[in-house]
Amino acid sequence: MSAPEPAPSPAARSDSLARADVLDELEALADSAASTRASLSTRAVDLERHLAARLGPLAFFLFIVVTISAPLAYLAMGVKTIQTRATANAELVAELIREEALQRPVLWRYDAGKLVRHIDLQARHQSIVRIDLTDDQGELIELGLEPPSAEDRELLWASAPIPLEPDLEAGRVWVGFTAREVERQALLVLLGFAALGALLAGVMYALPLTAIVEAEARIARSRRALEHLNVTLEHQVAVRSSQLSEALDEVRDKEQRLRELSGRAVALQEAERRSLSRELHDSAGQALTAVRINLQLLVAMTEGAGHQAARDLAARTMDLADATLEEIRRVVDALAPAVLDDLGLRGAVERQCDDFSERTGVDVDYILEQLDEPGVDTGVETAAYRIVQESLTNVARHAEAERVEIHLRRADLGTPSDRIVIDIDDDGRGFDVEEVRRKGRRGLEGMRERVELLGGRIEIAAMPGAGSSIHVELPVKPEDE
Repeated sequence: MSAPEPAPSPAARSDSLARADVLDELEALADSAASTRASLSTRAVDLERHLAARLGPLAFFLFIVVTISAPLAYLAMGVKTIQTRATANAELVAELIREEALQRPVLWRYDAGKLVRHIDLQARHQSIVRIDLTDDQGELIELGLEPPSAEDRELLWASAPIPLEPDLEAGRVWVGFTAREVERQALLVLLGFAALGALLAGVMYALPLTAIVEAEARIARSRRALEHLNVTLEHQVAVRSSQLSEALDEVRDKEQRLRELSGRAVALQEAERRSLSRELHDSAGQALTAVRINLQLLVAMTEGAGHQAARDLAARTMDLADATLEEIRRVVDALAPAVLDDLGLRGAVERQCDDFSERTGVDVDYILEQLDEPGVDTGVETAAYRIVQESLTNVARHAEAERVEIHLRRADLGTPSDRIVIDIDDDGRGFDVEEVRRKGRRGLEGMRERVELLGGRIEIAAMPGAGSSIHVELPVKPEDE
């Protein structure tokens, strides 16, 4: 026989889940209403003004880029083309003068003016204004032309050397040119692209503003619709909040009643166990003791020849009575350990630990603190003793441990949080907590249910190969008292 375990409490767990669901739903509705009110109370931003302030600089930038990019490119290309033509003319003149200088090393300077004027007439371009020569000293050679004026000094110049030998120059040909025609044409291009840039900038500025005005109108309509929906939502939230508050209060009341019923059930269960224990001890135990005494008398009365079979039957019956008495003592101890009544919680735990260590050879180190103080409910003392007993039983059956440490103490004595705290650690092979929970091992589940019925809490930590630990906290008085 074994002691009946406390019945599971599915109602407590389902009520706890229902309470959590109600709280979650209430918080979600409150958050939704708060966010809606916050969004509607924010002042609307003038999107048109905001966008116009940002589109203005962008439109101006587009106008500037479109206006000047193509004319600048045209001007640069035109100046480069004229410069290339001037450089080609300078090289042509330098080559002709070189040939003349090689044929007439001294007199070529006197005919250079005629040669330059001839080439100027043949290769004249409207952008090329003047051709001059300088000697190897950089001095201007008289060619019979008008001397350079102030305007000629503002010209753009291209030059080419007049080589006589690889390391000797007879002088240098200078061709002056102007970019006024290219600048005039670039100005015309600038005017055309300015008009194009103004058109593009205007389109870029106007189209988004038109779209944003229409969007603002739609937003205004949507805002009015949202305000109407918000009023409806606030009313619905208020109604639902009231309903959920009532439901939450009802759940709390049920949970409190369930705790009270669970506490009473534990108290009644312990009382019933003690009653059964006394009844078995007083009636069945005494009856079996009387039977054993009668059997001893029967053995004594049948001494002599011819009564051996009767004596043997009486001896076997006495052995059976002894075994039955031992089983009754075990059941009585399981129902209501008499050692608690005789020695109290401290003495009962000390005897349990010493007996376990002597029976199994496992070292048990225990620390017991403030357990002699009054005020602990009988059911709580029994539960604490049973938890220690069940833990040691599990160690003997499964852990293969060499050492067990037990710390049992009274914490926060005399305060509303006055409680019994139990810590049990072993160095055994450990186990997978989740796997054991799935398998529903009765010993651990029985401890958990016993603790929860008394309003306490239990934590089980273990790892394969690393031992296990159990932490339990029990209020000294059940919550219904």
